[in-house]
Amino acid sequence: MSDPASRDDPRSNHFVPRFRPGRIREARFRDFAVRFTFGGTISVVAALIGATFTEPIGGIFTAFPAILVASLTLIDKQEDREHASYDAVGAALGAIGFVFCAAFVAGTLGRWSAAASLGVGLLIWVVVSVGLYALYALVASHGRDDEG
Repeated sequence: MSDPASRDDPRSNHFVPRFRPGRIREARFRDFAVRFTFGGTISVVAALIGATFTEPIGGIFTAFPAILVASLTLIDKQEDREHASYDAVGAALGAIGFVFCAAFVAGTLGRWSAAASLGVGLLIWVVVSVGLYALYALVASHGRDDEG
């Protein structure tokens, strides 16, 4: 969540993620209810698709980031579309990191212990995701400098 005052400050770096625990009190029950309802509905639909078709097909739908769609809608409504787009990009880059993690774990799980494979896989996920986001922030902030 970002500070609403930072919207008007051109020097503010919009690409640095921020966590402000004090803003949790600002969240309304309705926001949580929307996320819970949407996420639960998507999970039930994915389970029904999985039960109707094969497991790999159902697994693809289970991987759908149900909470992300509801969260982006709320961020767009409460903040603005630009902040929602930052979250969407972060989620997409995190998903790319997850693919690298899954590929690594799939390739090493039979040869390494589960803890070692998952531990290194998690490290790969974090490094790839953060690295891609840093690259995105660098390129995007460079583009902003050219506009101004």
